[in-house]
Amino acid sequence: MRFIIHGAGAIGSLIGAHLAESGAEVVLIARDANASAINKNGLLIKSRDGDRVVKPLNAVTAPADISPRIGDVIVITVKSAQTAASVQSLREAFPEDTTIVCMQNGVRNEEIAARRFLRVYGGMLGVSATLLEPRVIAHTRGDVLSIGNYPLGCDETGLQIAGQLKKAGFKVTTHESIMAVKWSKLILNLNNATFAIIDKHLQLGLVTPEISNFMADVQEEGLHVLEVAGISLEDPNNPYDLKKQLSDLRGVVEDPEKIYAETNSPVETRTYPSTWMDLKQKRGETEAGYFNGEIILLGEKYNILTPYNSTLFNIVETMAAEGTQPGLYTIEEIADLVEQRRRKLYDQ
Repeated sequence: MRFIIHGAGAIGSLIGAHLAESGAEVVLIARDANASAINKNGLLIKSRDGDRVVKPLNAVTAPADISPRIGDVIVITVKSAQTAASVQSLREAFPEDTTIVCMQNGVRNEEIAARRFLRVYGGMLGVSATLLEPRVIAHTRGDVLSIGNYPLGCDETGLQIAGQLKKAGFKVTTHESIMAVKWSKLILNLNNATFAIIDKHLQLGLVTPEISNFMADVQEEGLHVLEVAGISLEDPNNPYDLKKQLSDLRGVVEDPEKIYAETNSPVETRTYPSTWMDLKQKRGETEAGYFNGEIILLGEKYNILTPYNSTLFNIVETMAAEGTQPGLYTIEEIADLVEQRRRKLYDQ
């Protein structure tokens, strides 16, 4: 079983490096600068446990650079906006029965992959990493990965992939309903926009009551929409207990020492969502449409107002289009904008 990681930025490189360390054969498909640096000097992983270099690693820049083999497993780790183009380039180079794992946030990638490939699996990422520069990544949080057939079941191949990922050091769960797990993760991703707008890292948000309570409000709105829409989050092995997470967010109390410690923590240990990086690097787009946008569309379909998610979506997409850096608003200012939008929606 050879693993081909398509979209080897932060997350893809991290997964590929762990697999390679465990003895699996791995090929990374990365952008030119990252591929060149990895081939030359290996991958430098920074974490709270220290730094380590993983080498040798084999990186290429396009699917066409790889000769297909029976038993290949392609793990897609690109952003959702890039999925269609990635699947197209992969299909041009690999046969339709190649195993594809969509190890991505969002809930639409598997459907796109299934239009071109016969054997598609969903993958849930409970891992956070940031590409600091070519070949250098910060692994800031999490080690949970989830696998299941798309749309339902978990066959022998899925279990084998899970076994390889466990051997590589990840905590892996397997699922009969992987999309329930991915919808659960989407609820957590709704606040990616929040942290990008206020220019704060997740760990600081989790110890700051004003931020944690706002996060809970955003998630509760999303959960209400999914409930009305009849989208189930039930799976026996679901690693996310969203009710408990909401309770934890509501239970955060003011602790100046914790806030001070996180405010002054090393950058390499902080978890910034990919949306923050999109704004920081002025990429002109974010994944908010695949997170908050899902809730907004379902809200419109079922006549549910979504002032939190629509406010976040409008702000972060405008920031991306205008090249605005993270930090446009404080959490108090966003809360005020949400209230203004709520009043406007209810007055209509």
